Amino acid sequence: MAILILVPLIGAIFWHLTGYSSPSSKNDNRYPQTFFRKTVAVKVARVRKGKIFETEVAYGTVIPAPGAVEIISIPFESQVRRIFVSEGEEISPGTPLLELAPSPDSLLKLEVAQTAYKMAKKKLAQLKKKKALKLATNQELLQAEQAFQEARLRLESLKKKGLGKTKTLKASQDGIVGKVYVQEGAIVPAGGPLLEIVTEGALEVRLGVEPEDISRLKPGEKVRLFPVNRPAKSAIEGIIRAVSRSVNPSTRLVNVFVVPVSHKDLLLNEYVRGEIIVAAKEALLVPRSAVLPEGDHYVLFTIKDGRARKHTVKMGLETESQVEVIGQDLHPGDLVVILGNYELEDGIAVRTEKRE
Repeated sequence: MAILILVPLIGAIFWHLTGYSSPSSKNDNRYPQTFFRKTVAVKVARVRKGKIFETEVAYGTVIPAPGAVEIISIPFESQVRRIFVSEGEEISPGTPLLELAPSPDSLLKLEVAQTAYKMAKKKLAQLKKKKALKLATNQELLQAEQAFQEARLRLESLKKKGLGKTKTLKASQDGIVGKVYVQEGAIVPAGGPLLEIVTEGALEVRLGVEPEDISRLKPGEKVRLFPVNRPAKSAIEGIIRAVSRSVNPSTRLVNVFVVPVSHKDLLLNEYVRGEIIVAAKEALLVPRSAVLPEGDHYVLFTIKDGRARKHTVKMGLETESQVEVIGQDLHPGDLVVILGNYELEDGIAVRTEKRE
């Protein structure tokens, strides 16, 4: 009698410790009964219906937008006395930028103009006296008057430009100092660049993409921007302004210019990652780990009544974490195996450890 009681008890303990299920009393033609059937522990997730985006990832730099750069210069040769700003500094109207003084050559030029003016004025006065005495012709008087006017205008122009005195240049608008081209004490030629000012908020992003990918990109498409070297609270939205029709000789990539919707979270010359949305659709979505390659096709396993069901599927759009699946008998809410699926066969018994 004791033996009859111990035999089924030992069998139950054996089935529990080995992870095999006991034989079923039900007649299931789909899953043939074996005395020992292994139960596989798996993790699952839900099949869901949602929107998936296919993106093209590219990297680039924040640059000034077209027409946003103002080059500060001065129309006469000058010497830099002081520099009040640094590259990358934000400025507002009235901010002092540079203190300039005329160079020795500029001072000489002013002295020459002043001398020429005095001589022309003196000569005109003499010819007027001669003309009154009929010792000079009208033609000589007209030439003297013309020379005097030219000398006067030349001198007034130099004085109007500020030649002859120290001058402090100030900012005329809000912006960012893009570049400082000079150093204190340097002699700068007339018209030479002193500073580069980028208009506040006038920034765009230049991304580089492989030449074979530009056929998928068009102006007006949305782009998500992320600073590479610092965390961002969320993606910075942008719109493609233009796609270059030439290859950048420095990078061997094609430039794509993106206008950000908001500039406040971007820094000039910052390195950024761009995710360009090239396709979007509503589809059945599963985690990437749920889909397995098998020969020339893909499969996944769902769970129903404690057993694995195998499905042949096609893959559509993909992201880093999700994939679109196309197949029969798949519905939103189905449990799909995401871990342990390499051990599965169609119809095998499973034990769910955790649902995600």
